[in-house]
Amino acid sequence: MLEIKENRIIQTIGDQKKEWSIQELLEIPDPLSGEPLEPRNAAMFKVVEMAEVLYNELSKTALLRYDFWKQFKPDRIVEQKFQYTTKVTHTYQWGLTIDSKGLHYKDISGDYTPQLGAVTDQLFSDFWFYGPLLPIPDLSLRKLLVATIRNAFIQAGSAASYKHFELFEYPEVNDSNHYWQNGDYEASDFVCVRYYGIEIGATNWRDGLAYQWFLSFEYFLTKPYQEDTVLTPEIRAEIELLLGRKSTQKRLEDITNPEKNAESKRLFMDNGGQIHYIHLHGFGDDYKATYSEEAAWRAELIEQYIKRLSEEENEFTLIHIAKGLELNGVKNVGELIFTATKSANPKGRQALTKILIDQYDAELGAVALISLLEYERFTDYWRNYVFNSLFKLRNNKTVQHFIIEKLKGDYKTHFEKSVDVLRAWNYRGDEDQLDRNLLNELNWDDATAHDPNFRSALDKTIKIIQKK
Repeated sequence: MLEIKENRIIQTIGDQKKEWSIQELLEIPDPLSGEPLEPRNAAMFKVVEMAEVLYNELSKTALLRYDFWKQFKPDRIVEQKFQYTTKVTHTYQWGLTIDSKGLHYKDISGDYTPQLGAVTDQLFSDFWFYGPLLPIPDLSLRKLLVATIRNAFIQAGSAASYKHFELFEYPEVNDSNHYWQNGDYEASDFVCVRYYGIEIGATNWRDGLAYQWFLSFEYFLTKPYQEDTVLTPEIRAEIELLLGRKSTQKRLEDITNPEKNAESKRLFMDNGGQIHYIHLHGFGDDYKATYSEEAAWRAELIEQYIKRLSEEENEFTLIHIAKGLELNGVKNVGELIFTATKSANPKGRQALTKILIDQYDAELGAVALISLLEYERFTDYWRNYVFNSLFKLRNNKTVQHFIIEKLKGDYKTHFEKSVDVLRAWNYRGDEDQLDRNLLNELNWDDATAHDPNFRSALDKTIKIIQKK
């Protein structure tokens, strides 16, 4: 049960009471745990209101949580359900649901929970800043969850909207090389790194496995910790080396140190590094940044923008990011967008490709567009999208080369789609060159029969394509 007071929240579970200060609620991981997600969400929105009077006293950590709950609209989250597996000796089944209340992990096989099918809930902000509470091995699913939550923000460029846990591919792991044990045959603790996260547990002579719990790689890197745990500094260092990343987490007692000039940095970040907007919006008197501070913040802002290029899916959000990079002095925006297409998911690559073709570099954009064909094995949508997009790219040299290669190739579907592109070019102004009679001679049966008339028609077509 939760009771909201003027500057604190009192939580009662059984005969135990805990008073949470505003700072604790915005700084400690997994606040108000033990309560259902719905009242926890309501309490966190109330905390935002209560924190207004303490704003200048909040730490960097607290300011980000404040911004998250101020900008976040959970009713924008549409329920999605996923199923996947993890495997050690046996294969374990998992279910995951995200809805307007939060994330719900279902341990179908009872791997890390005491009973089969047990459901563990996670607060949105806890997932956002620290990562998965239970295993999510697939990077694409973690990216999807991050994008789903970010799309529920009121303002896409807010301070918290790009401060989520790092999205990265997990390393390949040999369990036997990353196992540590401390104790003897009577009782011992252990740490074991799996390919999807870290297991921590204890055994004793009477019960065998006394307990076992899970720590995701993201939690390991980000969540504040207590020093008197099984994860010693030496073990932490070895796991960091395996992940190729340094922990950004702090000790629990260190997380309340406020950042110097946090208010000015928040204004700088919220306004995309455009100082005139701070004054235009009436906050000029509150802005006290030095030149060196602005330079450091701008570098951080640019880094976050570049990272988000490969994570976002919404075209308008990506345009906003690209323009933000330009306004902050970045010159090679087109190259950065092209690089981002290589790690973006299909929908993100689709949006980036359109922006690249329309606004930056049509040749690089065509390369990225054609690369979407790698997804045609999953659905015809991507094949149709790519070839239909080529209708408008008659003068693009990359596209011309691609069409010629497909006309010469041995893949019927791509051949026929390429002829459709030529017909579209005919309708769009090439009717004197790519006339219908010529295009009618480009048929698959004649191509496979090595008909000399087809070869003549193909040679003529290639010359016409290359004229522009």
